[in-house]
Amino acid sequence: MRAKQFYFAAVAALSLFAASGLYADFRAGDYSKPESELMHQLLPVNASTDSVYDAGQYPIYYPELAPGDGKDDVENHCELCHSPRYITMQPSMPAQAWADEVNKMRKTFGAPIPDDAAQRIIAYLGSHYTPETRKR
Repeated sequence: MRAKQFYFAAVAALSLFAASGLYADFRAGDYSKPESELMHQLLPVNASTDSVYDAGQYPIYYPELAPGDGKDDVENHCELCHSPRYITMQPSMPAQAWADEVNKMRKTFGAPIPDDAAQRIIAYLGSHYTPETRKR
């Protein structure tokens, strides 16, 4: 008799545990709108009614590429599709990785870069943006 009670209690506990897990799974996808008073934020008491709040224009940071042979090719060909920020924000990569990137841009993404310009771009990136040459 005692074994039956233990068995029943164990099954009940496992059922409750499984039900709570199912409820949590269903609840995880519930994105219903919360009550409006939870989202309401009052203005400070001293705010005037005729105030104008403005954050201003977002500053645009245009990074300068390192000077050298091939910089013009990068600016003329690479900047057709993306900002030079994509070059300067990359982690330092070996020269072969830059060559792979340029070839990927040409073959996979269809960048219109002639072969001679691609070689100059690869040489430029490989001589200015590698772990050995990049400023820390």
